[in-house]
Formats: sequence, C-alpha cells, structure tokens
Amino acid sequence: MTEGYKRILVGVDGSRQARRAVEKAIAVAVRNQAELIIVTIMSGGDYVGLGNNTEVGFGYVDQQVMDEARQRLEQIVDKYRKKAQDAGVKEVVTAVYYGHAKVDLARTLPKEYQADLVMLGATGVNVVERMLMGSTASYVVANAICDVIVVRTDINNQATSLKHLPMD
Repeated sequence: MTEGYKRILVGVDGSRQARRAVEKAIAVAVRNQAELIIVTIMSGGDYVGLGNNTEVGFGYVDQQVMDEARQRLEQIVDKYRKKAQDAGVKEVVTAVYYGHAKVDLARTLPKEYQADLVMLGATGVNVVERMLMGSTASYVVANAICDVIVVRTDINNQATSLKHLPMD
C-alpha cells in the first residue's frame, strides 16, 4: 500500500488487549493522518448465559441490564475518543452496536465506514465464547474485506505480560 491508511476501524471490548489495540490504532492514525473509528459491539451472548461476563442467566434479558451495559460501553469508547483527540487524531468516530462482533468487524462495519484497516487485540474478554466458537481475531483475519492488524504487543512493541497491565 503506497498511500497509507485513511480510515482505521478498531474494535474494543473493555479488555487489556483492546486497550493495546486502541493505543496502536491511535499511533497509526496519527502517522497516516487518518480517520479513527472506535467501535464496540454488544453481543447477546454476553447477557443471556454464554461466557464468563454474563450479566444474567439463561432466558429473559431485562432492558435495564442492556441499557446499563450500553452506557458502560459508551463510556469506554468515549474515553478512547478523548485519548485519540489528545494524541492529535483530527477525525474520531465512536459507536456502540448490537450484533455479532466477528461478522461486524470483518465485513459489516468496514463496508459501512469504508475502512481500509481493521485493528483489534489478539484476544478479548469472552473466554468461553472463544473456546466454543473460535476467537474474533481469527475470524476477522480470515474473512475481512480489508487489511487487518492483530495487536499482540504494547505501544513500544514489547510483549508485556497481560498479568502486569493495569485495567482501565
């Protein structure tokens, strides 16, 4: 690619790995003078009994639980938006979607935003879903409609143990 990236989509989920991905996406956006699109995707499995971050048991999902979860996610993407703007990214878009992270990060959102690069952490917060269905990162790499960078190291390219990273 000779022109550089112009629209960078980064998926976040509140995990330490996602924080690494955002930090690197900010650096790439600054270097390329690119628009940065920071998204998170609410998955039904997080709220109805699938995964280690389940909000409620199987069955009925209270709208208040969903609204509170959405509000937490909006706070996360807003914090990253401010960080990107402070670093010098001129165009930052944030969004919280309800859907299927794998498909949305690989196809739906890159198409909607005309992204030419997707960045995401190597693993996210949902261990059970990853064991049952494969990682989001693996799916996105295999199915994306644009370039993908899977972030494994910190902003200094050091493979710092995740056990020693503070949570946001």
